[in-house]
Amino acid sequence: MTTCESLDFADCIIRKDAELPDKELKRGHAGQYYYDELKASVNNDSDDDGYYYNFSIAESLPEGLDVIVDGRYVIFEGITLKKGQYNIYISLEVDPYEYDDEEGDIDVCRIGNTSRRYKLIIGD
Repeated sequence: MTTCESLDFADCIIRKDAELPDKELKRGHAGQYYYDELKASVNNDSDDDGYYYNFSIAESLPEGLDVIVDGRYVIFEGITLKKGQYNIYISLEVDPYEYDDEEGDIDVCRIGNTSRRYKLIIGD
């Protein structure tokens, strides 16, 4: 088991959680190029690039729109001709780069996971 003795003291007393932005996706228009992105983060850590971001995305996007994961970004882009309201559910698990459980160690200071539902509207 990893203890506070091997970590920075603050890592064990200040809880860190994965975060997805609380935002509305941009409204799109049928037949026009669409682009929007979500940037995940870890609260209480100024170096949130020091993590593996593992996304699970359940979406019902119309034909022509794609979801791309690039590091801590989830990108929505493309052109669709289908109007409608589309629901996207994103789960996020984050692990620090230095986390190593090959020997069965349990890191008592793991990062909390999160999930969020987004709505994408494609109109005229």
